[in-house]
Amino acid sequence: MQVSASQLATITGLFPNSALKKDLSSQQVAFSQQLNQAQVTVKAGDTLSQIAADHNLTTEQLVKVNHITNPDLIYPGQVINLSSSQASTPVQANQSQASTVTTVANATTSQANSTVPSLASQAEEEARAWIAAHESSGSYTAKNGKYYGKYQLDLAYLKGDLSPANQEKTANNYVHNRYGSWVKAKEHWLSHNWY
Repeated sequence: MQVSASQLATITGLFPNSALKKDLSSQQVAFSQQLNQAQVTVKAGDTLSQIAADHNLTTEQLVKVNHITNPDLIYPGQVINLSSSQASTPVQANQSQASTVTTVANATTSQANSTVPSLASQAEEEARAWIAAHESSGSYTAKNGKYYGKYQLDLAYLKGDLSPANQEKTANNYVHNRYGSWVKAKEHWLSHNWY
């Protein structure tokens, strides 16, 4: 939710030369900057789970907020909203600027409080990121003999599809079938130097 320059001009035009005009303008700039930080533009090699982990969220939260049907498939240039306030309707021009800033700030605060991930989900995401970092430094194109990609999966498991989305999906299936969780897979890795 962002107040446009024209909306701000309309509202502050009602109070020429007032301290309110300066105060509202600085609040609008600060709030606009805060909202811009609530979005991430996907870069090549990014995964939804890593974006979630980087912002202390769960993949499920990002899926819900962004209405994503396949969490294993995101595209470079795609904008991922980190909070549901990004999906709200725009501010109407006839609303009071002061109440808009207060309302949106309160909504952002309450959203931030409601997006604290569970410890189990956070531990899973951290373990997955740890394994990827130790297997390939997070590279989807890393090669080591018959092992390939971010999670250094056997090429036979990938069945010819080396895409990041398939690597994520295959790694999840492998880990959950073999270990039951990423946390247990990491424990195995720490004991044996492989998972």
